[in-house]
Amino acid sequence: TTGKNTKNNFNFSWIRRRSGEDGRTVSKKSGEISGEGDITNLNPTAAKGNIDTTADELNSFLKQLLQESANADPTTNRNEINYKNILLGIGGTLFLLPHLAVLLSLPPVLRRRGAPYLPTLTERSNVMFDLIRKSQIQNQNIGRRIGNRDSIISHDSKSELVNIGAESQSKNLKFVDIGSGDGRVVFRAAREGTFDVSVGYEINPTLHLFAQFRRLVTPKYWSTTRFYCRDLWNTPLNNYNVVTVYGLAPIMDRLGRKLEGELKPGSIVVSNVFPFPKWRSCTDVGNVYLYRIPDCYRENEK
Repeated sequence: TTGKNTKNNFNFSWIRRRSGEDGRTVSKKSGEISGEGDITNLNPTAAKGNIDTTADELNSFLKQLLQESANADPTTNRNEINYKNILLGIGGTLFLLPHLAVLLSLPPVLRRRGAPYLPTLTERSNVMFDLIRKSQIQNQNIGRRIGNRDSIISHDSKSELVNIGAESQSKNLKFVDIGSGDGRVVFRAAREGTFDVSVGYEINPTLHLFAQFRRLVTPKYWSTTRFYCRDLWNTPLNNYNVVTVYGLAPIMDRLGRKLEGELKPGSIVVSNVFPFPKWRSCTDVGNVYLYRIPDCYRENEK
């Protein structure tokens, strides 16, 4: 606004603010000035110059503020939007990944070729490996006693006992988890330090990728673990000494027949929750069943 009255009003208020610099003081009563001179005696030219200077500074400040806002806001907004999109993407992936893993595990279940994703809890895993350690010690004791039992052991039985003792004392023991899921049992086996290699077979690609990622970010597991995305029924298991499985009742009978035909004498099979219907376990603790090949199914044949 450039009207005369407005300029005079602005002039008066500005002079009141600056009056202290000229040696005059503003009284408590509104509009009264004491000291040298009176408001009517002030230099109009000097006052106008001060007003113009203040107006120029104000205009310059507003222009600078608008310019900074125009330059900074779009970039800041874009960065904030990108950051929020990244967070939403990560959150959505973490939310959907478990559901996707469960959904992809359903087709093998419906075809009676697999089990749904059921992670093995730490307490149950501890029981499984306690049984495995005890069984390995028993196998070693069997190997040491072979020489004292030659007179009462048949040739075939003696050969099997020799295999049991040799396998238990070997440093090249191999572990396999059938339906390894996210790989937690395989990693636990690797931490035991008993096995030369620990392997996991998983048909669910989402769970397989997750296990591979865990292995990738943990260098200490690189040389002792392997993961394969394969169908169990097309995978030979004859090279493994210890087999663990967390299956489902409809597949256990068929899986038992497969293991009977492929595992070597002295091999150990540990089943979590679901027993093999035609096998007799050596030990069972809290729905964890341990079987020793071939004793587990030969006793039933008798």
